Amino acid sequence: MVLPAVLFLNARRGGKRATTIHWTPALKVRMYYANGILLLGLAVLTLAVWHFAGRPFTDLGLGWGRTPYDPLAIGIIFAFLALYGVDLFAEAGSPERQRQTRERFSELGFLPTTGTQYLHFLFLCACAGVGEEIVYRGFLITYSAELFGDIGWGVVGTLVLPAVSFGLAHIYQGFHAVVKIVAMALLFGFFFFRTGSLWPLILLHTAIDAVGGLLSWYLEEHD
Repeated sequence: MVLPAVLFLNARRGGKRATTIHWTPALKVRMYYANGILLLGLAVLTLAVWHFAGRPFTDLGLGWGRTPYDPLAIGIIFAFLALYGVDLFAEAGSPERQRQTRERFSELGFLPTTGTQYLHFLFLCACAGVGEEIVYRGFLITYSAELFGDIGWGVVGTLVLPAVSFGLAHIYQGFHAVVKIVAMALLFGFFFFRTGSLWPLILLHTAIDAVGGLLSWYLEEHD
């Protein structure tokens, strides 16, 4: 339970600093690697505790899970991809929307604006995909299921607590972004809950972050 709190506090400090920091290219790159290593470190700590507790990593989602996958869980992922496509269009579907998104990205300050920065940013994307899925989906959903139960209303607590924790860890992106992230986390959590596998979520999470960085670079190049 401490790990999400660490990420939340780190996100709050990062959000406050972002309004005053002058994000030079070198500073961006250092942040990508520092945050990436932090996320990996939290994941490694989680895995170590899990291992010494005598529990297999497959229980944490690092396996193929319950195959064949539940059709409803697969449908949820496709629904998420459709919603994500709509959201991308809302952010970059017209010159005016591109201008608004560019201004929002500029306020954050740390997103990549060149190809070189983007290559370094991919390290953070991969670390976030691995680290956050292990902590928020693999561990926290498993923990919540044992806390609340995995039937009836217990499922609501099992899915909502990790999703809200995950959203609050991204509070530096603003309230609107947090709402979208919580919705994403609920869908991801449902997939993990029904399949027991993190691998599809790790790949999808990494790809989503990579697309966000690519959009930032694209908008800057076409300013």
